[in-house]
Amino acid sequence: IAQPKQYQRLFLKDEIRPDGRAMTGCREVKIHVNTVSSALGSAMVCCGNTRVIAGIKGRFAEPTINNPNSGYLIPNMILPMTCNTKYKPGFPADVGVAMSNKLETLITDVTDLMELCIVPGKVVWSLNLDVVCINDDGNVLDAAVLAMSAALNNTWLPATHVIEETGRVVVDPEGEKSRLELKFIPIAVTLSVFDDETLPDPSEDEEKIQSGSITCCIDDQSKIRALWSSANLNDDVISAALLYVQKRASVLLSVLRKVSKTHDTVLCYSYLTILHNIRCQYDMLCTVLRTPRPTGNKSWNCVMDWLGWAAKFETTTEEFLSALNPFSIEL
Repeated sequence: IAQPKQYQRLFLKDEIRPDGRAMTGCREVKIHVNTVSSALGSAMVCCGNTRVIAGIKGRFAEPTINNPNSGYLIPNMILPMTCNTKYKPGFPADVGVAMSNKLETLITDVTDLMELCIVPGKVVWSLNLDVVCINDDGNVLDAAVLAMSAALNNTWLPATHVIEETGRVVVDPEGEKSRLELKFIPIAVTLSVFDDETLPDPSEDEEKIQSGSITCCIDDQSKIRALWSSANLNDDVISAALLYVQKRASVLLSVLRKVSKTHDTVLCYSYLTILHNIRCQYDMLCTVLRTPRPTGNKSWNCVMDWLGWAAKFETTTEEFLSALNPFSIEL
């Protein structure tokens, strides 16, 4: 489009957006929990064509001296170059680092870290929350927060056992798992500012021409947890935006609670099967090009390696999801 702003104004003049939505309309949201069977908790969120997956992996760690009875909850936002051409390979994008900091702000008090203590002063749980963007078609932050909340709300910690002879802590596969208790569930709602209009759930095209945005994070107790704005807005606009945020957040929370109760596992396929498919595709590329496959046995390194190769050969997001989906489930 030669003049995207003029194109946008032509639609907004008739109180409709270029993708056919109403002025306050949002894209369809789908939440799938337990998408990675090997994770302690996981979820995939589809917001239109934007897709984000969150997974929580746990390991034993030593607590800090200042907090000997507190565990760790560490978020990390990953924006690979295959999710959008605006992201480049190499070091994490600045927007990814900024999103990681925002996620960390939201989950600072989401749970009692003392509940993650196994052996006081010696061993605690360290939970790594990885949020990966599969496809970026706008409003990734809202999808990331929703996926993070859904994953945390469906996290179960395995039972542990201390070996008396060695004092070593091991996982007890026959023990009863304990659910991660949350103090609140955060939800993020973003509105794009264009001219004098505020448009919720902006698409990628709308983000490119927006003059700013406002993101409000609210929890299930209607308490505002964070407010980020990159536009100069008057009090009336902010008040109207906050009123809309409360309504939108209640809708998203109802969807999240419904999914958690029904234990939607439509995408619950084996993570090992996923890695096997990725390795097969990866090895095939190396065989065709007669190049040695880089060493590295860590599963996540294998996934990220394959992502790089997929981008090099112009593998589309749909082809990538198809490779991840051995049962050809309609996403």
